[in-house]
Amino acid sequence: MNSSDNRNRRLAVRNSDVPKQQDSEFTDTSSSISKHNDVDDLISDLDNEAYQYGFTKKPKRSSSKSDMPSSFSRTKLRVILSVVAGFLGVVIGVICFGFWYKDYLLNQITYETTERNAVITIINEEGNTVPLQEVIETTKYEIIQEEPIKNFLLIGIDSRANSYNSSGTGDRSDVICVMSVDMNKGTIKLLSIQRDSYAYFPGYSTPHKINAAMAYGGPDLLQATVESCLRIKIDGYAYVNFSHMAQIIDAVGGVYVNMTAGERNVANDYIKRMNSNAALIQSTGSGTWLNGIQAVGYARVRYVGNGDYERMERQIEVLRSVMSQYMKLSATGKLAAMDDVLSAVVTNIDKSDIEKLGLEFLPSLQNAEMQYIQLPIEGCYNAGMYGDEWSVRINWNAIVPYVQEYFYGTTTDFDEVKVPKHVPSLENCDTDIPLENLIH
Repeated sequence: MNSSDNRNRRLAVRNSDVPKQQDSEFTDTSSSISKHNDVDDLISDLDNEAYQYGFTKKPKRSSSKSDMPSSFSRTKLRVILSVVAGFLGVVIGVICFGFWYKDYLLNQITYETTERNAVITIINEEGNTVPLQEVIETTKYEIIQEEPIKNFLLIGIDSRANSYNSSGTGDRSDVICVMSVDMNKGTIKLLSIQRDSYAYFPGYSTPHKINAAMAYGGPDLLQATVESCLRIKIDGYAYVNFSHMAQIIDAVGGVYVNMTAGERNVANDYIKRMNSNAALIQSTGSGTWLNGIQAVGYARVRYVGNGDYERMERQIEVLRSVMSQYMKLSATGKLAAMDDVLSAVVTNIDKSDIEKLGLEFLPSLQNAEMQYIQLPIEGCYNAGMYGDEWSVRINWNAIVPYVQEYFYGTTTDFDEVKVPKHVPSLENCDTDIPLENLIH
């Protein structure tokens, strides 16, 4: 087929008046043309006939974008996948960092842990080492306790040292406070025990001031003594000395107290003894701001007002302000403060409980409100010089029902607590005081 024939065919398509070519391979073209008036239909018919003779049809252009993948689409997909992978990497990194930082904080604590079956021992009054469990009395009635409620013994040591000895012995406890935490209700209740209160220690046949238990047998003996006197379960202890307490206060940005001129003068004397270069307290009145060492000096004030009773109130005032200041911190500020707080603590509390309390419970609180009761309760003790020392003689049996109701909202039967001489009889104790009148 020559070029002249091809040219004639193209003209036949463009012009329907062109005579039919006799030598064309498409012998039915003229009849097809006569049947169609529309040019597009004509081209379609010619196309179909050409296909029947072995020619290839021209592919139609697809209107769907998915039918024609391009390099642009593949590049776009790779970019999206890269962004998603990067985002997942960041999320995984943050989660891993969170777990690492949580472990870092928990590892700042000094733990006094023992093996599960290890025997805790104390030195008794004869100077012999005996298992603590063997000298703890066996009780007839079950000690009151409730699962969501945890009781922890908070101890402040009257020591200026920056480090602790291995057993916690050697220093009397200046602060003895039970902190009861209700994990479900989100409440914190404090119970402060006067340090000069007389009590019997497990393994000792004669009573002593309760703050001496720390010096005689360490925190384990003090915990056992508090459990015996109050007939409650203590889930663990934590103690700090004055130096570390100042560190904790500074970690939350200081505290605010209501200070008198007399308290300031005595507090400044304590501050000079603790650190001769420390700044002294200048102002007084409501809302007086104190740094760590100033607050410790204020909490130690004893010979102003009503002696040890007001001293305990100052200590609780400082503790409450620490909590209030902590609650005002940002999320990152709380983590930074917790770093300093936990590094100042020595405890036997399980790491899992520390995690729930310090890293979950406290940050989740909506406010820092804490209830507070101070022991002894008016009408249930005698105080004065007995022998060659001043002491407080409490009838613990009058106290136990108040403590049970305060922590648990109910009272139960309990074994009688052995009390020292010179305590008021139970019949002469005022046990009709409404609990709400004792709560601060």
